[in-house]
Amino acid sequence: MLKKIILLLLILITFIPFANSYYDMSTPVEGESIANNTLQKKVIGKIYKEISPQMLTCSNFSIENTQILHYPYDVKKKNNKYIKGYWKELWTLNACNEIRQIPITFYIDYNNTTFNIDEYFLLK
Repeated sequence: MLKKIILLLLILITFIPFANSYYDMSTPVEGESIANNTLQKKVIGKIYKEISPQMLTCSNFSIENTQILHYPYDVKKKNNKYIKGYWKELWTLNACNEIRQIPITFYIDYNNTTFNIDEYFLLK
């Protein structure tokens, strides 16, 4: 069991730098996104993880544009810090000249901002 865990960790350690150099993981992304660089990297990683198995012969992935569909809404602040709310963005992915529009909802929850990508748009 321990050997399997160690092997899995070694695979992950070698894959992460490869993925970053293989796909365009640069931030900030083009366009209007108001997500910070850390959050953008998480979104890009999720998008590429879901789409790359569908396009095995494609290695040219990039986020071409982002636009805000819905500015932060239902936002609550405490001590000048956002603690609640959400916003929506539309990210344009170019995967080997196949353009996909991917809507993303970002959720502010105290010290953490998470996101949700509708799986339908990733599996087209």
